[in-house]
Amino acid sequence: MSSLRAQINWTAFATTSYPVRSEDETENGVTYNLLSKPLSHINKLEISARQHKNTIVFSIEMERGPGLVCVRAIRPENGLEINLCKDLQVDKILAFTNVDDPWWTMPKFVSTVDEIPFRTQNLVMQIEDKHYHLLPLCGENFRCEIGNGIVYLSPGCSGRQFLKGDFLAVTVGDDPFDVVKDGYENAKELGAIKIPLSAERKYPEVFEGFGWCTWDAFYEDVSSEKIYKKLDEFKEANVPVKWMIIDDGWRLANGNLLLSFEEDKEKFPEGLKACVEKIKREYGVEKVGVWHSFLGYWFGVDPKSDLYEDQKENLVLIADDIAIPVPDEEKAFAFWDKWHSYIRECGVDFLKIDNQSSLSHRTASLMPTCEAARIIHKALERSVVKNFGGDLINCMGMDMENVLARPVTAVSRNSGDYYPQIERHFVTHATQNVYNTIWHSMLYHCDFDMWWSKHETAIQSGSLRAISGALIYVSDAFGKTDRDAIMPTIEDDGTIIRCDLPAKPTRDLFYTDCRKAEKLLKIWNRKGEDFAAAVYNIGTEEFAKVITDTLDLADIPGADDTYVAYEYFTKTFTKVKAGDKIEITLDVDKIALYNFYKVLSDENGEYIMLGNLDKYVSIATREKTKTYLADLI
Repeated sequence: MSSLRAQINWTAFATTSYPVRSEDETENGVTYNLLSKPLSHINKLEISARQHKNTIVFSIEMERGPGLVCVRAIRPENGLEINLCKDLQVDKILAFTNVDDPWWTMPKFVSTVDEIPFRTQNLVMQIEDKHYHLLPLCGENFRCEIGNGIVYLSPGCSGRQFLKGDFLAVTVGDDPFDVVKDGYENAKELGAIKIPLSAERKYPEVFEGFGWCTWDAFYEDVSSEKIYKKLDEFKEANVPVKWMIIDDGWRLANGNLLLSFEEDKEKFPEGLKACVEKIKREYGVEKVGVWHSFLGYWFGVDPKSDLYEDQKENLVLIADDIAIPVPDEEKAFAFWDKWHSYIRECGVDFLKIDNQSSLSHRTASLMPTCEAARIIHKALERSVVKNFGGDLINCMGMDMENVLARPVTAVSRNSGDYYPQIERHFVTHATQNVYNTIWHSMLYHCDFDMWWSKHETAIQSGSLRAISGALIYVSDAFGKTDRDAIMPTIEDDGTIIRCDLPAKPTRDLFYTDCRKAEKLLKIWNRKGEDFAAAVYNIGTEEFAKVITDTLDLADIPGADDTYVAYEYFTKTFTKVKAGDKIEITLDVDKIALYNFYKVLSDENGEYIMLGNLDKYVSIATREKTKTYLADLI
């Protein structure tokens, strides 16, 4: 541990007022002063550290006692403040924060510790030639977040006298991608992360095909008649839809409160079961999913409904006279299983579940919010495994309370919604998705959300999904499907063309906001020994102009050989090798798309295994043809 501590500037990481012992150095009398402000009436306060490889995990035991006239409780929010980096001098910072939106993290590129946004869920810093990953954890009864260089521990509910558990993992290393990866893997080895990492979560087979979601097509005004009409369009256009989601609007509700487990019979007069059967029988859609909220509906269950009377043993009334699944595993499971069993009997194959990060607002009067999240997720996923084999898209839940609470399911939305009506929204959407994968992909397969195929950003959106390494699906409305924009993202039979990894920014852009710099956004992925890179001009304000930049193979981890580079839009082949730099000039909102094929050789000369060049990411297509360089270049 001493070698790691020598690399971390512990003097700067610990410059506050309360002495805290480090359990493996007590015989040397070493103490670290960590609390950012003194607290009165503390019966016990111990912060200890343990190490695995290049990661240190901090844990806490704290208990408050009686004051002069009452028992002192820990504040629900920011109940304890710990200074680990307030006075640290850093070179670059990338923070992932929920400060603007409780449901999704957004990357923030700042230069000083004081600028680190509140509610930061992951933090990466560069100090000279070292990179540091700070991973907030969830203890037994609190969540941890970072802001302005302070670590905040929050039980999320009132009346608590103690905090206990791991709260932070700090990892140091030479490469920013590796330090994040090491942070998650080492925290798991140390028992600080108690759920599977993404490598242990199998990508669901259902999402190996191309999909359609009703949301941006109809929003809440969905009906079976509209679904059939749109599927007729797909069929006429010869677009092979393999799965679909019936999104919000299919169930009975009173405003934002759920009234019934059953479908709205005015929208689905033949019934949900008959609708699903027709979708599969007449349109060749192999799998159908439906949407619901983590609380039942957006606010919960209507306590005046027949559903509440039927399920009241499994529900709890909270503020505003709203009922939600009770944070008790068996009772919450009974609620979900009753609903999911009905949906499964209707032929539904999988779920999309929204609004997960809203749980903490609803359970604050009941128990510590991280405890509630663990219980509800475990109960929910038991039911999803039983009824749907674990096939689920988690959505609106990118805070650590939620991402560290899911024991089974594999897919999680990686960004806020795709908004086709907002001008240049692709700029925000791409930035959020590509940077969020840096941390989010350590735990889940990252869903970049749906898109429109007939839209001014269709090529940008389609290519982003094609290189994403995960789901590809649209939310096309009536008359809004362009087959020519869809087919470069998928095989002709509807199988998606999927790379091996989650797409990430190139190494040189790790701490760079390409919206506000004279830089092109460069994204990479790989398939086997081949690589792909998508390059976008997403400049805003004074940077919304023609930009010339370079794509350096050295900034794509693992691209250290000789390749044939194929640029999709110019249809040109070029031989390149590790260390080469490709100069790229793009106007605003334009794109370049490269596939790098590793050069192989036999007795007849150098060759590549060339994919289907009609597809954006041809390195990942099923079709491969042995092609000699003499015939290409």
